[in-house]
Amino acid sequence: MIRENGGRYSNINLDISHRCTLLCSGCMRQRTYHDKPVPGHDMTIEEFDKITDFFPNITCCGQRSDPVMNNNLPQFITIANTKGVHLQINTAVSHRPERWFRECFDRFGEGRWIFCIDGLPKDSGKYRINQNGKKMYKMMALASSMGIECGWQYIVFRYNENDIEEATQMAKDINVRLQIQISNRFRDNDPLRPVNPQYNGNKNAEEQRYIAS
Repeated sequence: MIRENGGRYSNINLDISHRCTLLCSGCMRQRTYHDKPVPGHDMTIEEFDKITDFFPNITCCGQRSDPVMNNNLPQFITIANTKGVHLQINTAVSHRPERWFRECFDRFGEGRWIFCIDGLPKDSGKYRINQNGKKMYKMMALASSMGIECGWQYIVFRYNENDIEEATQMAKDINVRLQIQISNRFRDNDPLRPVNPQYNGNKNAEEQRYIAS
């Protein structure tokens, strides 16, 4: 959370569900819970409505879930839009039908969507197991065409470290920003760890990022 000068928090990140369809190896779901139930519940409309009375900026970026897994997300978007709340949604799950994504985009107001596609869309499922990367790229292009600010989060792995230039052009083609993310979650001898030292990650830092435009 970010605190304003007056002491009031201006931003909050919410895990609005406890569910996800993906099996990403670096995720808390796989590393901490693995075969255990993931605690929590889907945030209710009443809970989200109350939070929007106190925070003008809300990010829905799950640490143990994906925000599109909450069936109430379209209603959340409407509430945020009605109250002028800046809303950011970070998602990697592709299992919702296109009509559902379109409904969310139709309701969307101020804010942005971040789509997590790690590599070229055809390859993203190598890490984001169960993700349809081509569909996610299509949904990102749809959101952008509807005037929504979009970002493409691209974690660098061994299988995609040589595809950044092509991905950069693909991002430009649909008017979205490509965000290259360097992870520090690689274990020793991890087959996903990039060969290029600039993408290997720095274990002394939580995270490194730069933007390719």
